[in-house]
Amino acid sequence: MTTGSQTQNTASPAYRVSRDQIIQALTRATEPLDYVLAGYLGGSDATGRTDEYSDVDYQVIVEDDRVEDVFEVVLRELAALSPASHQYRLPEPTWHGCSQVFLSLADADPAHFIDFVAMKRSHTDRFLEEERHGVAIVLFDKEGLVTVDPFDRETHLEKMRTRLSVLRETFPLFQTLVTRAVRRGFPAEAAAAYRSHTLHPLIELLRMKHCPDRYDFGPRYLDRDLPPEWRDAIDALALPTDLEEIETFRTKAEAHFAEVLRTLDA
Repeated sequence: MTTGSQTQNTASPAYRVSRDQIIQALTRATEPLDYVLAGYLGGSDATGRTDEYSDVDYQVIVEDDRVEDVFEVVLRELAALSPASHQYRLPEPTWHGCSQVFLSLADADPAHFIDFVAMKRSHTDRFLEEERHGVAIVLFDKEGLVTVDPFDRETHLEKMRTRLSVLRETFPLFQTLVTRAVRRGFPAEAAAAYRSHTLHPLIELLRMKHCPDRYDFGPRYLDRDLPPEWRDAIDALALPTDLEEIETFRTKAEAHFAEVLRTLDA
């Protein structure tokens, strides 16, 4: 783990509250609480990619019966820093088993919205596999709980192989959803179908070949997870401008998909 914030950006001239000030407020609110055992940054901080557009992925480990208490304290501290402009708490139970709230501050750049996660001490999956999530920036850790989680690569690869078998059948099957929308003259439907059933599966397949540890990360981190020639190919296919170009791009993507699939099956 890395200790201390590595953020560098200050408040935008248009905003009173900087990203660093948000992190400091969250730490100020949580570290003194005896039931909050650790606080750390994930996301772009953990992957060394923080810039002026990065949000704040702040995670705490708390005693099992104090989750709501830490939310109350954190929201009060943030409100003292700036009123919230938007706030959304994930309904419980969440898909990952932790409690999570997203919010943006009226006096901060909207890019610096807060993704705050409270994990119970008993929750074992803390998103700390270095291969997938980078190296967490530890802000405080009272009991040495923030440690690199071992990556169960074999289980992960088995999931990937199952997903590959799905893509092998569904990709050719669903291309008609794109072509029929093009032929019917429905731009919105065609564009949505192209992204969902052509471009995103191609990205997923390329990730399986070149970055299997993050095969399920979608279009994030393509600049480092794919070879430059494939990143350029995806960028070139990302923004068709009309129905004719959607079909042209779809045909190119279909050929790329077949090419990559052959190498995976070899």
